[in-house]
Amino acid sequence: MKQLTERSSKRRPGGQNLLVVLACTMSVFLVSQLLAEEVESTAVKTVSESEVLLDKHLDKTTSREETGLEYIRSGWTYNCMECHRSLEANWHLPDQLMEHRGFELKHGTNRFCLNCHHPENRNVYVDYDGSEIAEEAVVLLCAKCHGPQHRDWKKGAHGRRNGYWDTSRGESRKLSCIQCHDPHDPAFKAMEPLTAPSYPS
Repeated sequence: MKQLTERSSKRRPGGQNLLVVLACTMSVFLVSQLLAEEVESTAVKTVSESEVLLDKHLDKTTSREETGLEYIRSGWTYNCMECHRSLEANWHLPDQLMEHRGFELKHGTNRFCLNCHHPENRNVYVDYDGSEIAEEAVVLLCAKCHGPQHRDWKKGAHGRRNGYWDTSRGESRKLSCIQCHDPHDPAFKAMEPLTAPSYPS
């Protein structure tokens, strides 16, 4: 019996061993190709899901509608001095605010309109020395009391920037304070957290 086994193993041609090796190699190659295609399709799916999340959560519109120093009623836009030209400046909120009825100032210890609004020209803001701060320069108004935040805003650590970090590739624009904060009630309300990131399997 031992001799028979030795003879049969000696009779096996070398080409048959080569075929076995080739068959194994081809099997490994085909399995690796199938796995690669599956990983690639998963990656494409993950990217498309990420793009959807970016569109949903990284909206570039401003955090709040910025109206500035104007009053909108019944489809008409008025500048402040159209009414305040005939109204005396008042440090305290009067009982009857007429068009601003229901208005509530919740800005910390800042309880007076004229801390920010110019007493003679309501179409601009006021600086500490009584000089005017243009509506477009509202950041300078906020800097009067919020120095550290203004410093961080200038450096890009506070606030939001839209566009490119690398300005050689395109423009970059910092949002002003009142594009995120309501100046009369600046504290952010509780926000719903974003969904957790999805990782490839």
